[in-house]
Amino acid sequence: MRKTMRLKAIAFDWGHTIMDERRDLDLPVETRPIHLMPGVVETLEQLDLPLALWANTRVAVEADARRWLERAGIGRLFQWVTTSVDAGARKPAPEFFQFALARCALERHEVLFVGNQRNADVVGGESFGIRTVWLSGADYRSEDDRPVDCTPSYAIATLRELPSLLQELRHPEPERTDDRATRAAPVRSAR
Repeated sequence: MRKTMRLKAIAFDWGHTIMDERRDLDLPVETRPIHLMPGVVETLEQLDLPLALWANTRVAVEADARRWLERAGIGRLFQWVTTSVDAGARKPAPEFFQFALARCALERHEVLFVGNQRNADVVGGESFGIRTVWLSGADYRSEDDRPVDCTPSYAIATLRELPSLLQELRHPEPERTDDRATRAAPVRSAR
């Protein structure tokens, strides 16, 4: 039997995970039109765990990010918001993750971090002992992402795949030893 994952929360990166950061770049975040990434609303509304936003920002603090989430109609879904400005460090720095976990009152093993950048989200989370989900599809690529020597815990092409991945992690089917039995679809693990 595969080990069941006991999660208390799911954290998300902001830029190009929740928000399409390429559009209207010349406008400040507080006046920027809302452009969500594909599947954000329907995916987040399916999740039954508390949600956090863990964001690298240039100048935005928690209140700025919360206002944007409210304008996007998804603010009620996020229990916690942490920005790099508030943390005093940017992902992938361990100080960012230490601050974010303390703010959420969570331990490393209690959260799953979903992000689109290998060089910030994946390497930072994995190096700090947090399991990560890398959004690997072309729509989620950021121009400043770089290949790294780090493997995410899981990889999914789109955010819409997250609920089924969580179902597999939280309620794994028993592995079968009977050769005649049909094998369950493998968990989309990058490890």
